[in-house]
Amino acid sequence: MRKIIWLIFLSLGLYGGDERLLDSSNAYNIVNRTNKISPSIITNASAIIVFPTFVKAGFILGATVGRGVMIVRDENTNEFIDDRITYHQNSVWSVVPVRLGGATIGLQVGYENNFIVMYLMNRGIIKDIYDNKFTLNASTSVSFMDHSANIGTMSDIGLSDIYVFTNNSGFFAGANLGGSVITVDDKIKVDPNSYGYKQLIQAISVIR
Repeated sequence: MRKIIWLIFLSLGLYGGDERLLDSSNAYNIVNRTNKISPSIITNASAIIVFPTFVKAGFILGATVGRGVMIVRDENTNEFIDDRITYHQNSVWSVVPVRLGGATIGLQVGYENNFIVMYLMNRGIIKDIYDNKFTLNASTSVSFMDHSANIGTMSDIGLSDIYVFTNNSGFFAGANLGGSVITVDDKIKVDPNSYGYKQLIQAISVIR
């Protein structure tokens, strides 16, 4: 069983940058169709992380692994902007490949893959991810949003550092992201002129 889990996780890093961008675009659209995401969350987010591949697998001892991208919006400064940028509707977006890793303990058998979308409201988290030192723990307020929630404005839900949505309504019942680390995935390069890049920027720029 351990060997199978290892092979599954190893295979997650084998697909290229443009494929990850296209998968992220599709995952983002699916999660948005599944959930009633407040436009206030989307417009106030400093960054969006999309994991088109978020795997939970194990037998008693398990692991969570995510491969995706972080799309950073910077409307006023160039603090987090690098050469991977595009301009859309007076906003500047940079797209950076990221990965997530964590360990779990408890009653769990098998393999599960989900789409995850995280809206980052705290710009300090972005810097920590760039510095490869961000961990999901008690110091970060995270709201796991149920797909049936009817949310209108930010005042309806309070202020959290991160809002998390998924395509699977039952995912959060067994989710354990505590201690998971999100870092930049330096092994993957993205091309701002690629089809996948343009599709991703177009997807996140639509306010539903």
